[in-house]
This record gives sequence, C-alpha cells and structure tokens, in this order.
Amino acid sequence: MPSLVIDSSMLQSQELRSFLQASPRNFAVLADYAWFEIYKQQSLEAVKRGLSVVGDFPDQLILLRANGEIVWLDPTEPDLLERMQFKETADSIREMAAITRSAAIDDAAILEQLHGHWCFARGLLPKLIEGAIEIAASLPEMEAQMFTKAEIQIIRTSSRYPGAMMDTIYGSAVQIWEHLAHANGLPWQNLGDNRVARSYLFRYALGLVIHLLWWISRGSQPIRRMDRMRNDIVDLSFCVYASYFDGFMTADEKARWIHVNLVAALEAMSRMDGAA
Repeated sequence: MPSLVIDSSMLQSQELRSFLQASPRNFAVLADYAWFEIYKQQSLEAVKRGLSVVGDFPDQLILLRANGEIVWLDPTEPDLLERMQFKETADSIREMAAITRSAAIDDAAILEQLHGHWCFARGLLPKLIEGAIEIAASLPEMEAQMFTKAEIQIIRTSSRYPGAMMDTIYGSAVQIWEHLAHANGLPWQNLGDNRVARSYLFRYALGLVIHLLWWISRGSQPIRRMDRMRNDIVDLSFCVYASYFDGFMTADEKARWIHVNLVAALEAMSRMDGAA
C-alpha cells in the first residue's frame, strides 16, 4: 500500500492520476503546503485545478495536519504516523470537488470558506519570505563553520564523504534541532538518536544541512531570489513529510535529491543506533 507525498506541482499531473488509477491501495499524501500553493493564488479557478485529479479519488487521500501541529507531536509516543493525519476526510474532499465543478458557484458559505483559506495563504507568505531571508543569509556562515576548504572541495567533487564529515553533518543537525526545539518550547533532553530522528523538527534540521550540501555542491552562489528560496523552504517541508511515507512525487531535481539523501541519512542513523 504505497503512500506518496505529492509536491504541489504534481497535483494536476497525469503521473498522479495514473498512480491513483493503478490501484485503490495507492494513496496520495497531501501536506498543508500543497493547499497553501493552491490558495495563495486566491482564485476559484486555482482551487478547481488543484482538485482536478485528487477530487476524483477522495478515498485514496491522506491529509496531514498543519505543520505547527506536527511539530508538537511527541516522537516518543507510538503511532506517530497516525497522529500526523486527519481522519475521515473523503467526504469533505468529495463535496469540495463537486462544488468547484458546478457551473455556477454563488453559495455565500462556500465563498466565505474559500476567502478564509485565501487569507490564511496571504498571511503565511510574509513568514515564508522572512524564513527564506534568514536561511539564505545563514548559508555562508554555516559553510564556513562546518567545513574546511578541503571538505568543501570534496562536497563539490564527490558524493562520498569521509566519516569525520558525516559526524559533522549529524552533529550540526542535532545542534539546529536543539535550537529549533528550544525556540518552539519543546522538550528535547534525554532522547536517544532513534527517537530524535522520528521528530519532525530534527528531520527538518537534517534537511537544512542537506540543503546546505546541495548549495555548496553547486558553487555556493549568493542567493538573490528570495521567492526561489521560499520555494526551497516549502519543498524542504515536502521532503521531510515524505521521509515518513513511501516516497515523494515531484518533478523538481533539487527536492528529489534532498529527499533521497535525507532518507539515506535517516536510514544510516537507524543502522548506527541499532548497532550501538
């Protein structure tokens, strides 16, 4: 029963439709940022397009809770994956798809609901831009603090890193996780590596370090387009969500690379924890 997280750009794709048509046991996982990308356009037509495929398969959708809720989920408790999801959402998706496909939409309650979604997306944009600016500014500092010139050359010329570099990568991810956990008021002390690795914020921290590796490998170019950096932040969240499921459907090379390497790093952590 494969469950794939779907990148926003793939919501209207034939690839997604074919995946869902292939088996009723194939599931599309939709995160909050998928809806953000739809609602930020603030048009009914965008909602229609966003539901054009998944609206035909409401029983094959897994809807994730909002990012802010998932951050707070205790990784030490069982059934984390189940707690990340909304339940019994098929009817609401089916209803919304039917409404948006109707010839004329003038229901005041529906329009009010859509305007509420649009306001949410409009309010989230400044926070994403702020985060993009902060991360873009931190990349050169992280590069200088984490790696020597010789190690930077390895990142740019090889996909295999020596053990000392892997220790640096994991250690830096733990430091970022501790900072993020403290900033969000989350308890993080006395968690073993395996439990820490289950938490969303640690996976996000590790994903940030992997994003740094991508940036270094492409020449450490200054980031001037904050809209692209904002998209990178959204894509990173998709990569983290996908690390909990069976895969990631995306057409973006960078997002695919980050997801593959994030999953590989988590699997390596699991092996190290099991051998300890």
